Amino acid sequence: MQRFIISISSIDLYHLATWPTLSFVAENENGRLVGYVLAKLNEEDTTDHPDGHITSLSVMRSYRRLGLAERLMNQSQRAMLESFGSTFVSLHVRVSNQAAFSLYKNTLKFE
Repeated sequence: MQRFIISISSIDLYHLATWPTLSFVAENENGRLVGYVLAKLNEEDTTDHPDGHITSLSVMRSYRRLGLAERLMNQSQRAMLESFGSTFVSLHVRVSNQAAFSLYKNTLKFE
């Protein structure tokens, strides 16, 4: 079984400077970046529990279907809940991107 390290990275300085606890990367056993999730809070939401938003999620093709995207998403959503009380997370996906659509709808249960 392959071992993966998921940690915070400097994928996007703005996101990290503003929401440092919400974005994560996955590295292989050699320290090579193989996936990431870039997340933020909805800046227009002024409530006590702002909505989260997934800006970008990517996993290298050769590392897909190993559960990395699901783990990255779960870790980011957990951080949103624990750090900011976010109970709603949005994202945008092209309908033509069937792999992503299936991940979000079937695996992660987005509606």
